[in-house]
Amino acid sequence: MTLTCRTVFVSDVHLGTSASRAADLLDLLNTVVTDRLYLVGDIIDIEQMKGRSSFTPEHHNVINRLLQLATSGTDVIYIPGNHDREIRALVGSTLKGVQIKMEDTHVTADGSRFLVTHGDVLDQHVRKHNNLEVFGAAAYHLLLEIDVQINKLRSRFGHDYAPISTRLKQSIASAQRYIAKFEAFAATYARQRGFDGIICGHIHKPEIRDINGIRYVNDGDWVEHRSAVTEAANGELTLLHWDAVTRERLAATPTDSGALAA
Repeated sequence: MTLTCRTVFVSDVHLGTSASRAADLLDLLNTVVTDRLYLVGDIIDIEQMKGRSSFTPEHHNVINRLLQLATSGTDVIYIPGNHDREIRALVGSTLKGVQIKMEDTHVTADGSRFLVTHGDVLDQHVRKHNNLEVFGAAAYHLLLEIDVQINKLRSRFGHDYAPISTRLKQSIASAQRYIAKFEAFAATYARQRGFDGIICGHIHKPEIRDINGIRYVNDGDWVEHRSAVTEAANGELTLLHWDAVTRERLAATPTDSGALAA
């Protein structure tokens, strides 16, 4: 079983925390065959590891697999985010085959030009930093920890992952307003810089849609959604949710062009 793509985009893996779905990402990385792999920020959660680290053997295996891909023909580009901002000091370097960039321009097979950025740079235009937001971030990470514990119990009874934090964010009006503002400004930002679209992460909400003529693409995360974006040989961008149903559909497909629907 293989998933063949021109390009794959993943972000917000948060290795080093117990919320990271590292085993699932490793499963994807062992399945995919791609020319280029973008790591669009918050891959290693250095910020959270300063307080409490949970870097398991599965997390090490993900790092090893990424390095293996980078040294065996896959073009691997790492764009650090706000949780791994320390890696930005290495922008312009290539480490063990991994290119580290602040942002990048990706041209799809059909000629469309996309700005690839983690997305935290947009926050200063979308929201104001205050004590309420600091509290909200702490509460959000607590929800992720609760998710981990509850889903460990669910897995023992054969149930799939059920992200509580996602449902809560969907029911909180202020969270929905922030997401809407983020997406709208991301499209505006891409247009102002002369791009056809933008590919980012940061807000943990996978999405592909047109906003005022600009293609907005968010590859989601590997905490809540286990999502990525794939580019097929013809340039089509598709959201991929890595779950049992997707794997079954892929296993039943003799060949795959990277356009497996979400």
